Amino acid sequence: MSYLVIPTPEFKKIINKLKKNKELLDALDKKIPRLQENPHVVGGMLSGDLHGLCSTRLIRVFRLIFRIKEESKIVELVGIDDRGHAYG
Repeated sequence: MSYLVIPTPEFKKIINKLKKNKELLDALDKKIPRLQENPHVVGGMLSGDLHGLCSTRLIRVFRLIFRIKEESKIVELVGIDDRGHAYG
């Protein structure tokens, strides 16, 4: 069974600010089908304050932060940030 990938309102705000970064948007477009197929093999689990979230690299230092809701087969796109900010 495939997963439904949905953006959170916060993710939509972030994407709106980054919409001029074509390389980043292309990387996101390539990552979404992988998240739909099996998000458990995309990226890794986070710990500490970000426990319960997952992260995967998009381009260079940018990371996609997402949450897997296994019971409803939903992947929530939570944010995109520079690696230093996302984990700091």
